[in-house]
Amino acid sequence: MSLRILGGTAKGRSLQVPDSARPSGARVRKSLFDLLSARAPAGRYPRFIDLHGGSGAIGLEAASRGYSVTLVERDARAVRALEANARALDLRVRIVKGDAAALLGRLGPFEVVFSDPPYDADIPALTLKLLRSGVVAPAGLLVCQHPDRARLPDHAGFTREVREYGSNSLTLYWRGAGGAAGEGASVDEESGAELE
Repeated sequence: MSLRILGGTAKGRSLQVPDSARPSGARVRKSLFDLLSARAPAGRYPRFIDLHGGSGAIGLEAASRGYSVTLVERDARAVRALEANARALDLRVRIVKGDAAALLGRLGPFEVVFSDPPYDADIPALTLKLLRSGVVAPAGLLVCQHPDRARLPDHAGFTREVREYGSNSLTLYWRGAGGAAGEGASVDEESGAELE
């Protein structure tokens, strides 16, 4: 299986996807980077971490668009594919082999943190761990991709916003100066309508 980079210096070039990966679809990737370009452009928020590197669809896309990217991946086959894809696309990224949740204290803060764990994981519990860990830099954001049936928690100091894409959701946690916890709106991307 292969997929293409959507923007930046490697736009249109293919990634080879390992069998162990479940890459984010083009619609979700495009929407994510449209959101980031409006709210967290690469020039303002350069440090980007993809905590579950998988295929590299998100992390290598971010590198193509000018972010300074770290990818974390525990599967050895996926790590080799990430390394090969980064070389083939001439993208400079840092690849860390290991379990993201276990490495949090050693990764440092990032302005953009992307989490798309296996969908059978306890995603709400992992999200709380990320929000409490300090991996999100001051004025940074956490983006969690998850099944639409999963509801992620609010957390003090962050504003939560949910974007729906069919059976997938992106929950964004914005951390800003004086940011209070808040219930974000759920938005259906196709209609733009707020959801209950």
